[in-house]
Amino acid sequence: MTDKMTIHGKIIPANLIGSLKDADMNGDLSAQLEQDGYLLLRAVHDPDAVSAARNEVLNRLAEVDEIAQPARAGIASGRSTRAEQHDDLGAFWRSVSEGQALRKVINGSRISSVMERLFGEPSAHFSFAWLRAMPAGRASPLHIDHPYMNRGSDRLVTSWTPIGAVAQDEGPLYIIEGSHKWPELRDRFEGLDVDRDSSRPGHMSDHPADMAAEHGTRLLTTAFAPGDCLVFGMFTAHASFDNNTSTGKVRISCDTRFQPAADAMDERFSGPNPPAHEGLGYACLSASKPMTAAVHLR
Repeated sequence: MTDKMTIHGKIIPANLIGSLKDADMNGDLSAQLEQDGYLLLRAVHDPDAVSAARNEVLNRLAEVDEIAQPARAGIASGRSTRAEQHDDLGAFWRSVSEGQALRKVINGSRISSVMERLFGEPSAHFSFAWLRAMPAGRASPLHIDHPYMNRGSDRLVTSWTPIGAVAQDEGPLYIIEGSHKWPELRDRFEGLDVDRDSSRPGHMSDHPADMAAEHGTRLLTTAFAPGDCLVFGMFTAHASFDNNTSTGKVRISCDTRFQPAADAMDERFSGPNPPAHEGLGYACLSASKPMTAAVHLR
């Protein structure tokens, strides 16, 4: 399988790939997050609810001819009428991202309960959600989340939820082992706000395999089943492998952010009409563009 695990088309040596370990749901979640930089939560969501969310998203993409029929198979058509049907692409993607079935998963009681255990107090989440549909050949770039959302709680965490099964050759997320403890990442990025300082990118141009080799560490990933999610902090370096599916299957995932309810929340991503980056709302996301478009992933 490792011969199909590539980043920017480069095969990653097997010795640089490791497995994410399952979180101990009966243990101290906060201590595990502090130690490992992530929590791999298995079956935290209802698989049937995840299936309903996936079908909801796929049906919306089929409406703009980006998913072939039957839509539930999730195979890219290689076509798109999204721009022809929707003058406001941000509004279209917002409507997909606010689908009832999707929100029942990503903002539902199951994950909220886990977050309350993690924080030891009531939790809250951003109203903005980062929904992505990743066709073959695409991948998310290497970054940490801090530069993109640091105007509120310093206890903010990301919850990455695959909306359906993701095999290891279908572009799963990975984290760089131990990167949350690297002082150079804090030195480089702590305090950077990409909306206030556009001269400094929030992502990293370094190749992840080179970074892992230099630190004597690995890229940790796994195959994800419906119901799984991966939680990590703002300084954990992460990205996704290339989607090397041979079937044309689109990888669908959604990022949400949780924090203690008592903490201040970043105003860009909260409220009924979150302005997001540069005041663009959902149009700030590359996912708002047609799946056939050549875009800079964000």
